[in-house]
Amino acid sequence: MRSDSLQIIAAFVGAGAIALGLVSLLVILTLAFSRVTVIEEKISRPGTSAPEHRKIWGSDPLGRLMRSSYVFTFLVLRSVPSSRLNRSAAKIGDISTQLPVRLTLWAMLPPMLLYGCFAVLLIAGLFL
Repeated sequence: MRSDSLQIIAAFVGAGAIALGLVSLLVILTLAFSRVTVIEEKISRPGTSAPEHRKIWGSDPLGRLMRSSYVFTFLVLRSVPSSRLNRSAAKIGDISTQLPVRLTLWAMLPPMLLYGCFAVLLIAGLFL
């Protein structure tokens, strides 16, 4: 394959990654945030940082993104079979809380899609 055609393909892939990442970001800030607040309420207990993050960041767009990131981090850390990472998740919230799968997917899939699009964009940028 010629270098020019590879660059054109990389440019289209990068543009698609940007568009899909922006859609994912909008989903995180609008539709998924109501589910994130439900998860925050369920995992909050005294002595954890989830209630503090709610007070600090609020509900503006940056605050929604940060709170969604904390919930995503909590869900990832508690799912990894490592006692050290589980202790880190326990600082954020209650790791023994049972969450419905649909609720968990609303907090996991949009950020994973956003991070995946960012990785694709970085890789596509190597070919430009």
